[in-house]
Amino acid sequence: MRGHHYKLTLYVTPDTSGKALSNLYKALSELAYTAYQLEMIDVVKEPERASEMGVVDTPLLVYHAADGDKVVSDVGDLGLIRHTLGICAQGEDDREP
Repeated sequence: MRGHHYKLTLYVTPDTSGKALSNLYKALSELAYTAYQLEMIDVVKEPERASEMGVVDTPLLVYHAADGDKVVSDVGDLGLIRHTLGICAQGEDDREP
């Protein structure tokens, strides 16, 4: 998966934005992965965009993959982020054990 660029959208409210963004940056940093584009949407300021994606709870991370959007409902869960993005932590490879 090296060289692949990920497009991510993080849906937040003013109450959840700081912690959600911090958790996401921490997860991506721990994964030593920097090839991503992140858009953050405040659902209070842009409710129509949240509605278009069916967002009912925040924070919510959407990975816009070639085969469709994939959702991470718990941005504090490093394992869930890794699984959804299909990337390995630093020092791991993409092979199954």
